[in-house]
Amino acid sequence: MRSLKPSRVALAAALVLAASAASAAPVANWTYQVTSAFDTDPSVTTFVNSGTNPGPVNPSTGYWTSSNLLQWGQNGGSIAAGTRSGLEITNSPSDGMVATNGGFVPANSYTHYNNSALGANSWTLSTTKIDSTLSLSANGVDKLFETSYSVFFTETPNTNNTCPSAPEATPCSDIFVLVGGFGESFTYNGYEYSFEFISDPAFTELSDAQCVAAGYQAGCFGFATPEGQDYTVDFAFRLVATEVPEPATLALIGAGLLGMAGLRRRQQHKR
Repeated sequence: MRSLKPSRVALAAALVLAASAASAAPVANWTYQVTSAFDTDPSVTTFVNSGTNPGPVNPSTGYWTSSNLLQWGQNGGSIAAGTRSGLEITNSPSDGMVATNGGFVPANSYTHYNNSALGANSWTLSTTKIDSTLSLSANGVDKLFETSYSVFFTETPNTNNTCPSAPEATPCSDIFVLVGGFGESFTYNGYEYSFEFISDPAFTELSDAQCVAAGYQAGCFGFATPEGQDYTVDFAFRLVATEVPEPATLALIGAGLLGMAGLRRRQQHKR
């Protein structure tokens, strides 16, 4: 029977101890909740004259804000009648169970009511901010994450010749730019957990002309929403876990390697 050298025994023992120290499985399931709301402070949620060569803002138009709905257009109108446009947060709060390394689960949704009968030189949305929170709970572990999305918007003229993404079918699509997201991760019990977000329709890179038209810089991401339609974007997320060595595990491996090196030196001195 072949015997193991002392150096190999030391390393093998260290690796066995390291494996046992890092053998805990990730948390399988979490309870989650995602909540979003507009920041309606006038310095953050702003409105401008929608005219291409604007004079005074049309006095028969206005804008109205709440934590889940921004709307603008005719004073006596409504979104349902097509005389106001709006941006609404729906499916908030969204809650349920999310499985680690599992499928995507629903988050919040945003709907742009893109109507055209707002009136000449009417008020229209320019910028806003969406404050979002995501909470996770499992086995006595509670995690809370907060983030903000900056939104840049332009109400494009309802003609084809001035579309920032021309050639485009008349009338031009309005443009949303979104900046921000849940980029955080956290470590628990030997695993790093991170978030992956998707949207339907897909959150895509806009053309440089669209970014600039919305008041942002080239290389932005967002949506172009067709005129005269309700355009809903549904967000979803999943939780991904990756095993990471804990300090004690690394110390065990290091001790094994140092022990192996020491034994080799002793063997060399005996020769």
